[in-house]
Amino acid sequence: MQTIDLNLFQTLALATILFFVGRLIVHRSAVLKRYSIPVPVVGGVLFALLLAAVGLVVDVQLTMDESLKEPLLLAFFATLGLGADVRSLARGGWKLVLLLGLFVALMVMQCAIGLGMARLLDLHPLVGLLAGSISLVGGHGTAAAYASSFAETRNLQGALELGMAAATAGLILGSLLAGPVAERVMRRNGARSGAGATPLPDLPESGNAVMRPITAEQLLFVLLVSIACIAGAHFVHGLVKGTGVLLPDFLWALLIGMAVRNLAPLVGIRGINDDAVQAFGSVSLSLFLIMALMSMRLLDLATLAGPLFLVVLVNAAATAAFAYFVTARVMGGDYDAAVISGGQVAAGLATTAVGMSVMQTLTERHGPAPIAFLLVPIVGAFFADIANALVLQAYFALPGLGF
Repeated sequence: MQTIDLNLFQTLALATILFFVGRLIVHRSAVLKRYSIPVPVVGGVLFALLLAAVGLVVDVQLTMDESLKEPLLLAFFATLGLGADVRSLARGGWKLVLLLGLFVALMVMQCAIGLGMARLLDLHPLVGLLAGSISLVGGHGTAAAYASSFAETRNLQGALELGMAAATAGLILGSLLAGPVAERVMRRNGARSGAGATPLPDLPESGNAVMRPITAEQLLFVLLVSIACIAGAHFVHGLVKGTGVLLPDFLWALLIGMAVRNLAPLVGIRGINDDAVQAFGSVSLSLFLIMALMSMRLLDLATLAGPLFLVVLVNAAATAAFAYFVTARVMGGDYDAAVISGGQVAAGLATTAVGMSVMQTLTERHGPAPIAFLLVPIVGAFFADIANALVLQAYFALPGLGF
């Protein structure tokens, strides 16, 4: 087997090229524009498919330097916090509780489907849970943690590989389904942006017709503040590591960013430009998603667990239906509810970062949705992890699982 190693510079250059390739494809595709498929998803998945096709013909393996993935993700969540005004969150506080309840209901449903499908397909019940909320809501990190436990306590062979396969399949499906669900909710309810923006399907960038210039000083200041938030996130994570509080670094980056945004004016710091924050966050998120998607080894996953993918597929369809029929209505049926429903599909199948990318694509096309941008990351990245652990503990207590 021939191995091609890409260093950091080459990986970054390839990711940037794939962004513009994805943008060109989306710009020329009415279907992709209509369903608000994010540009990074198109570029990253296209490269993964191309790599898989080449792998069928040539015995070659491509490895990339992914050392920038974590800093880019942390930078994005730091900018998300820097753009969050807690006064807006206070206006939608009751919706925070509602959305958390909807996420809990989604987790219960995903696990129930996983166990039911596992029994139908004659799979181990724990495999069904791996194809449920463990890998879908929890993502790769949660899947790896539980898979290790399953391998040790129940001797479940290939648990880690199955968990990674389920999480990756969820990543792809969540990226592709979230936008269409939100768009259909908007058309069903005739929803429009609260700011009065009118959707213009043939002009995907109509919301950016007027752009205020961003100076180098403003962008560098946002970079400096984001780096400080990332450093603070690592520091706080280290402090609470031994206390039993298991929160990911990116959540601490988000919370520290929120604190900086809302406390900075009180101490006379007013140099944080919202346009610079948005630009830096968009670049960080786009590069992170492309790097995450383009490194997927689809051939390995396709041969790993066919029945597992069937369980994930059924769960993906059920998640999309839940967001469309339940979440959008419970959250009010308005424009923010439509964006939230798309964010829930992505966060419930892929990651919160994918959810934010989908929501960003939707708002660029249709107008701002401030409540959605505050509720989804807090529930999806913070409360959902805690609630998921509690839901799983309840399932582990069922007879036949051996816990």
